[in-house]
Amino acid sequence: MNILLSSYSVNPYKGSEDAVGWSWTVMLSRRLPDSTIYLLTKKFNEEDTKKGIEQYDLKNVRLIIVDVPDCLNWFREKHSAFHHMYYILWQKYAYKWAKNCGIKFDIVHHITMGNYRITGSMGKLDAYSIFGPVGGGQTTPAALRGYYKSQRLYEQYRDLVNKIFEKLPSYKKSINRFDKVYTVNEETKQAIEKASGRKCEKLAEISISEELKDIPARDRNNEATQIIYAGRFIELKGLMFLIDVIKEIKTDKPYHFTFYGSGELENEMKAKIKEYSLEDKVTLGGLVDHTEISKIYENADIFVHPTFRDSGGAVFVEAMAYRLPIIALNQSLSRELNDNKCGLFVNTEQSKNEIIKEFADKITLLIENRDLRQSLGENGFNYANSKFSLDYKFDTIYKNILQNL
Repeated sequence: MNILLSSYSVNPYKGSEDAVGWSWTVMLSRRLPDSTIYLLTKKFNEEDTKKGIEQYDLKNVRLIIVDVPDCLNWFREKHSAFHHMYYILWQKYAYKWAKNCGIKFDIVHHITMGNYRITGSMGKLDAYSIFGPVGGGQTTPAALRGYYKSQRLYEQYRDLVNKIFEKLPSYKKSINRFDKVYTVNEETKQAIEKASGRKCEKLAEISISEELKDIPARDRNNEATQIIYAGRFIELKGLMFLIDVIKEIKTDKPYHFTFYGSGELENEMKAKIKEYSLEDKVTLGGLVDHTEISKIYENADIFVHPTFRDSGGAVFVEAMAYRLPIIALNQSLSRELNDNKCGLFVNTEQSKNEIIKEFADKITLLIENRDLRQSLGENGFNYANSKFSLDYKFDTIYKNILQNL
């Protein structure tokens, strides 16, 4: 059997969407050893992906590199809007290769990028076609949009684009070419179903990797409760909001926040931490290599993720693998985690001050209640190792397809 995996973003040694693309590659290779997996990606990924295929001994994976003309490569290095233009161009060249390569594919699976608005053309191929899981339908809560400065116009533009796609005949036609469509959250599911009239299924885009599966429990006897954030220092991630939250925490129990990452907000964050006299409570821990992140999780007690809108949040799975309870806004993937008691999640349908207070109260509750931390962390660990496992994803998407091909 020949399977084409369209994975614009894939890298064995990075997180986020690159990790999503790689996890599907490993899963298909392991579960279908007698099939040939054609991994279609861009030149930027070539060196690391070749190394990963060899390191993981994926003998049935064939790496296919497709790129746009060199004179247009500058798109990829610019603002995300130009990056999307590059991605749309790349999709055209990827489809051209797939159509003319002379290989009869049995299954074509579009994995990354996980943007529901950019479908590409793989659904046109004479094969069983799968789109997703994808996100992009989620939006920033209205009460928290005041935290945006440089991002504000982009958010308004994004909202407008999403509304346009609800009525776009060409989008309806392109998404309905796929035999199966999966979304990573309820917001995106509703957006696609409204635009296309078809039914979608939900499935997390992120997977627990082989390295993170079934990590043994560790005793955490920190003198002060260690609370961490890991990610980029950008407006979208809600870090200035989180500092406002920390200011409102009221407890006699010792605690400490460490923000791991880097980005454009770093100086502004430092200034606000100083303004609020939080230097003894908050540390900026700098950028940590993805291969070293395990040490961070092993020594932490709570994981906070104040992002205003993420499709899924790959860091959730990493945190849950280490039995860390999560505190986040109750939207996108967090809704599912909330239903399964993997942490504490904050209602966004209220005012800014009410959201800040509830977020601070939930952090305080976990600082003061070690048993609750352990209980929620254990729930998250079990959920990550079941519903985010590669086996679960394979069975959800591929089991019935393979029986009927």
